[in-house]
This record gives sequence, structure tokens and C-alpha cells, in this order.
Amino acid sequence: MSSGVAKYRLGPFLLASEIPLPELEPLTADAAYAGSDAVSIRLAPVPESIANVVANENRWWASRQEYLLRVPAVANFLVRNGREVLVQPAPAANPADIRAYLLSPIFSTLCHQAGMYSLHASAVRVGTGVVAFLGDSGAGKSTLAAGLAQRGYSIIADDICLLDTRPNDPSPDSAADEPGPTLVIPVAPALKLWRSALEQFGASPESLPRVFSRDEKYRIKVPQPTEIPLRLPLREVLFLEWTNADGADQDRTDAALQTAFTPVEGVHAVTRLMEFTHYDYLMKPTGRQTGNFLLCGRIASQARAFALRRPRSFAYLDRTLDALELHLAALKV
Repeated sequence: MSSGVAKYRLGPFLLASEIPLPELEPLTADAAYAGSDAVSIRLAPVPESIANVVANENRWWASRQEYLLRVPAVANFLVRNGREVLVQPAPAANPADIRAYLLSPIFSTLCHQAGMYSLHASAVRVGTGVVAFLGDSGAGKSTLAAGLAQRGYSIIADDICLLDTRPNDPSPDSAADEPGPTLVIPVAPALKLWRSALEQFGASPESLPRVFSRDEKYRIKVPQPTEIPLRLPLREVLFLEWTNADGADQDRTDAALQTAFTPVEGVHAVTRLMEFTHYDYLMKPTGRQTGNFLLCGRIASQARAFALRRPRSFAYLDRTLDALELHLAALKV
């Protein structure tokens, strides 16, 4: 599997990987590396256990510095201190499955160990800021992002919306003692869409690589900058919900078939943001629950927050996108 060490940029990290990552563009020898945190990805035996475990389930164990993940028929992974990943492939493992874990849950683990926070969200650029769509798997985050991409919006994140929590200067319109806006670090190597969504957008799944070898989910590559990308302020969060409509009658115009935006304010916004923070279940055992609460409170005080309810059927997707563009028009400044 290894063909030497190649270097890639993914979000804030410079990856030096013994495992080829064709989903990312390799960096040339003269690419600028300044400002990136170096991460080593190596093929090596993974220990049976780790010390000082603070949380675990049947396939993973976590301490404050390490995270051990065992995926049957794929690989064992060990992440250390947000700087190193050891990978021990299973016999006859599909390399694409190993890479899928590296580029999603393992990348998210690196961010967590490095002291970063990320939302379970896809995001697009709107004007000078970012709008994030938050929801569980299957909520349609990537589908909405893909629909807006077809209408000219830039993809900022897919599933992992990474936040820059370092202190930043106040905006010109805020008081001098107030923190600046929460910034989003662009990281979207690909949009991951199910076959049904791809077909809705007129794309051919057969021409695209699968995310996992046995799933009908496919990867649409998003071009990555070789330089560190511009961080943009998070302006709005949308919590995705479905109506109960099944879309069988396309002529119905009752509320069940409409796209609706309901404001989410105060503690309700903070609670929902915490719910959709990656590794929310590790925040307390790793001593980061207070930091997560403060960050979510900061986001709720600075960004608009809405629940977005819309029909599940693809027959109403264009109507939803029309309503969404109208809603976002106020942010295009």
C-alpha cells in the first residue's frame, strides 16, 4: 500500500502519509507549509490497548492523548496527540475503506486531540461569511450543499465544519472588549452523496468513486487550495428537520409541503449546537465540556440560528433551494 511518503494539506494540517491519498492533491516540493500543523500517518502495528482510558465502547477506546479504533476487515487505527496516526490494515482490506476512515473519523479525531472543535455540518460560503447545515446522518446536509453548489455557492465543509477557536480581533462594528466572530476553517476534500441524490442532480454514480466499497454513497471531489485557505466568519446555522410529507401529491400546498425557517434562540440554540459538536460524548471525560459550552454560547450570540423544516421528497428539492436562497439573500454582503 505504501509508496513512500507524500504530503497533502487537509484543513489546518500538513499530512505526511505513507498511505497514498488520491482524494487529496499532493503538495509539490515548493508548496508553502508555514502555518500548518504537521501530522504523520504511518503503517505500523497498533497496540492491543491504550493507557488511562476515560471513555470507550465496543470498537474504540479514548484517553486524553490517544484514541484507538478497531474496524473489522478494514484496519486498526491509533491517533496520538493530534500529531500522529498509526494504521494497521486488516488482511485483504480495501484501500478505499481505509482512506475513508482516515479522511473522516480519524481526521475529526486529530482535530479533537489538537484542541479544535467541529460541528457535524456541511457549509457553504454566502457573501463574506459561512452558513452551516447541521443534522444527523441522513438529514440532507450534503444534498443541500450540493444543490447550492450547482447554483454558484462555494463548498466550505462537508460533514466536518471545523472551527478556529483561537482569539481573533474584534470586528470593526463590535466593542473593543468583545471577541471577533467564530471563524470556519475550510475543509471539504469531497462532497459525499448517496446515489439517489446524485441522480437527482443529473450525475452518473458509475463515474465516481464510492466512499466505502459496499455503500451506495459516492465522492465528488472538491478542489483544494495548496495555500492555507482564508478563514471566514460563521454567520448562520440551520438545524435540519423533515416535515411528515411523503411527497406523493406534488400539487399540495399545505404547510407540510412548505419550507419553513423557525428562529432558534438562547439556550435552545446552545443546546442544539452542543448536540451537533463532533465527539460531544468525549467532551466531559476529556475535560473539554466547559470549553464546548462557551464556544457554542459564543456562536449563538454572534450567528443567526434557525430550524429549517422541508419535505423529504426530492420532488420538492428545487422549491426548498429557492426558499433557501431567498432566506440567505440578507447575508450576501
